[in-house]
Amino acid sequence: MGFEMPTGNYRGVTLKEELVERVKRLIERVKTYHSVAEFVSEAVRLRVEAIEKQEKLRDEGGDEHEK
Repeated sequence: MGFEMPTGNYRGVTLKEELVERVKRLIERVKTYHSVAEFVSEAVRLRVEAIEKQEKLRDEGGDEHEK
């Protein structure tokens, strides 16, 4: 049984082994995620959303000062 890459629009990233091992241990403890990939995907999505929200708030605040 070999490893098969999922089909679709996916990209690989390189992570330090220490970080991957930490994520694996976390997954084992919390039993919320099925894989490192699932955890990383959600973590990245949440971080991107947080930064986008910060930018939006900053931009909206900046517009008020220009009026």
